[in-house]
Amino acid sequence: MRLTITGADGFVGRAVVRRLRDIGTAAELLLVDRAFADPGPERRLAGDLTDPALLAAATRDCDALLHLAALPGGAAERDPAASRAINLDVPLRLIEALSDRRLVLAGSIAVFGAAPSGPVDDRTVPVPDSVYGTHKRMAELAFADAVRRSAIAGAVLRLPGIVARPPAATGFGSAFLSDVFHAAGAGQPYALPVAPDATSWLCSVRACAVNLASALLGDGAEQAAVTLPALRVRMGDLAAVLARRFPGAAITHAEDPALRRTFASYPPLTTPRAAALGFTAEPDVDALVDAVLAELSPNPRQGCPQCA
Repeated sequence: MRLTITGADGFVGRAVVRRLRDIGTAAELLLVDRAFADPGPERRLAGDLTDPALLAAATRDCDALLHLAALPGGAAERDPAASRAINLDVPLRLIEALSDRRLVLAGSIAVFGAAPSGPVDDRTVPVPDSVYGTHKRMAELAFADAVRRSAIAGAVLRLPGIVARPPAATGFGSAFLSDVFHAAGAGQPYALPVAPDATSWLCSVRACAVNLASALLGDGAEQAAVTLPALRVRMGDLAAVLARRFPGAAITHAEDPALRRTFASYPPLTTPRAAALGFTAEPDVDALVDAVLAELSPNPRQGCPQCA
């Protein structure tokens, strides 16, 4: 089996590659990204997926492809044209190129917009209110139509907030959700830009990688996008757990209303469809912190603009 992973040298991509190595899959991997920081045993292809020749090379010989490369939300809002080229046009070309094969697209909870008005479940209608969320939703609809026509297999998986990204990850307005872990571990003071009662949907990169690898190696076709499980985390609870783990940490709160509305006003979430497909997330804040701390590297790689 030949598998391709785009955005493979990004935060989530690296975790998926580690997961595939850990489970001992016999698949031949092709890793695709704009650049690679370190060498590795897998085949690598460096370049921009908006280049038709590069996209053709990435898709030519694979049986299944996991697409993680994206322009993050903050950067997408600043440059809608770049977002269209990366977050919409590339997935549309992948859907066409992988006809009769398997494609897993990394979607986003951004399709629900900032601060959804009520509890979210599998029946909630997406109403994006950002460039990033709109392009992600458009890609979902194109994928659903391809599955309806039996032109492709796979799934679109809506990712929640994934922690803890490298410090100062470029383009991520939600960086504070990860930065608080790094500051606590270093014993540095940190002011969360949201109040203690603010809530976000979070998942460790480890659990995310398990879910993505499972989808990539699967054989089903999901027409409707799948919202992955996530833990609804109250920021005061997260700060309290980190303070217990790192007594030297001083975590305070200084609310920025715009950041709270966009990244920390999430209602209750239920994802029975994802659970039925075998996808999971951490059950509580302590488990989330354990998973994040187990994955943190002493030399985290800076995020790149086109890495998931």
